[in-house]
Amino acid sequence: MTEPRPLPVDRIDHEAEFDRRFAAARERLARICGGLVGRDAADDVVHEAYLRGRARFGQLRDADLFEPWLTQLAVRLCLNLHRSDRRLRDRLPFLRPRERSPERDLGLRDLIERLPPRERTLVVLHYGHGYQLDEIARMTGLSTGNARTILFRARRRLGKQLKDADR
Repeated sequence: MTEPRPLPVDRIDHEAEFDRRFAAARERLARICGGLVGRDAADDVVHEAYLRGRARFGQLRDADLFEPWLTQLAVRLCLNLHRSDRRLRDRLPFLRPRERSPERDLGLRDLIERLPPRERTLVVLHYGHGYQLDEIARMTGLSTGNARTILFRARRRLGKQLKDADR
């Protein structure tokens, strides 16, 4: 058997640079993803973002855009996870989560988790992590106007749910 060829030095440096930058951004990514897909799935999404980001790091043209690029990658992975979960639930209806009991006192976090994935994503990124609408639009692939409309609908839905919960 032949021995595997060592990686070229420049690739090793490249990977070490990605690892260093990713380590600095990991906690923030975990908080963002935790708000979008829940804490249990957030670790998987962050790990997938690491793998995909490391593979594509050489394509990044501006090193100053590393964190926004990585955040966009993670947010899109979260949205993809919601889509695949929805498709699975549609095909396998017995996997639908049980309805919460109406007697339970709902907190804001519970109400946000009840929002549709796209609305929840915008609410968490805007109010939970302080991103501006134009930044969120770039991360999610939406226009700024569309992001504004979705955020408006999410606030209206949350307001209605809060009123209903108070009754």
